[in-house]
Amino acid sequence: MTAAVEVRGVTAFLEGPSGLRRVLDRVGLRVPEGGAFALLGESGSGKTLLLHSVLGLHPGVPGVVAGDASLLGVDVFGGLGGHVEFQDGPGLSIRKDVAGWNRGLRRSVAGLLGRAVTLVPQDPLTTLPPFYPVGQLLEAALRSGRPGLTRAEAARLALGWLGRVHMYGVDEVARLYPHELSGGMAQRVALALALAPGPRLLVADEPTTGLDATLRVRILELLASAVDQGGATLLLVTHDMEAARLLARDAAILCAGRIVEAGPVAVVLSPAAAGHPYSRFLLDAERRLGEGAPDEGEEVPLGPLAAGGCGYRCRCARAAARCESEAPELVEWEPGHLVACWEAQRPGGPP
Repeated sequence: MTAAVEVRGVTAFLEGPSGLRRVLDRVGLRVPEGGAFALLGESGSGKTLLLHSVLGLHPGVPGVVAGDASLLGVDVFGGLGGHVEFQDGPGLSIRKDVAGWNRGLRRSVAGLLGRAVTLVPQDPLTTLPPFYPVGQLLEAALRSGRPGLTRAEAARLALGWLGRVHMYGVDEVARLYPHELSGGMAQRVALALALAPGPRLLVADEPTTGLDATLRVRILELLASAVDQGGATLLLVTHDMEAARLLARDAAILCAGRIVEAGPVAVVLSPAAAGHPYSRFLLDAERRLGEGAPDEGEEVPLGPLAAGGCGYRCRCARAAARCESEAPELVEWEPGHLVACWEAQRPGGPP
């Protein structure tokens, strides 16, 4: 099956107060074209950085330093290797022409973004273009997907999209500027902007944040319709495991910059079938939240990637010496179910 998104060996660093920090480590991810795929993990695991890097939206220094990525078959990192000199290991060395890399990456994705590939950002209040009213933004999005559309047709369809994302008083909303929107309104405008061009790939980063329970259900139904009736591929990035169960066929779990588990949603997000201790930790947190259970105390931070080893080792009750120094690779624990855990590779599988 053709891949809508394919990431191979992507490694990224960011500059922090204590120097370079590895935030993505040899990440591999394959999202088949058609259907929905969920990428899950707690805040700071690297989900949004991975997406923005592949989409050419992250100007991080040094950002991505190694790996390959493609969107709808277009090699977005192709030819960019000449802008980076990267040596891993104890003698870590990075030299990167960031301006040259960003120019090349923008050229790679220029024909895709806003047309075949669209994004629902995590924080639309800070990312929506501030100088145009909502109606004009939607008209531009519609005409990017359908170049022959007249302005009058685009204006009419823009009001229709505001209605589809459950806005009231659509004529008035169309005249508002982004800074005049509430958080929930901005979230729905961003969704309408992403769906209006009729994309082949829709990337939704926490698309229901800030919505009440009723709107959340309606927006999830709209996303499902974009997949089932519109033929889009949905890459859903979320903390919301119930939304992932409702929408996605397959899922991957990102922990401290590494994919630790991947497979069918019914397996990866099942307390009885999940293979990695981190996946089970997330599922247990979901259970406790649903039961209204009290907080179990201060959370132990994940292990730093720069030190090597498994990022979950500091929390894992079964961590061994090997977990401190060696990061396990993803292996097929069961057909179609991949787990990166030394416990999964021993006879008898995970505990």
